[in-house]
Amino acid sequence: MKVTHALLFAAISVVSLSASAVDAVTACPKNFRVLAEDDKARILLFVQKKGESCPMHTHPRIAAYVTKPGQALKYKMPDGSVREAPKFKKGDAFLRGPTEHEHLPVGTDTEAIIVEFKQ
Repeated sequence: MKVTHALLFAAISVVSLSASAVDAVTACPKNFRVLAEDDKARILLFVQKKGESCPMHTHPRIAAYVTKPGQALKYKMPDGSVREAPKFKKGDAFLRGPTEHEHLPVGTDTEAIIVEFKQ
């Protein structure tokens, strides 16, 4: 089931990145905090509180681990379309390719550890 969620999430999230793309930590400092970083990867704590949003930003290829489940996140894509991620449970993990999106407000808090791969 986790693999199915990961594949579905990857399929709806992968888009080409624009030249004006903004890094997630720069765009959303309230939502993303750098826990560790080296030349190959960056580990982030992601927290989105009820009602918060996050403007358009990018991620390279990631691995994520859900530490606090919440309402499925909704994303606004660069083309204006809205996509909803699968609802994850605490302990779920997934992989996703590079993406650009905006987080829309949700009805519950959610939290995850995200590893962004630089290469």
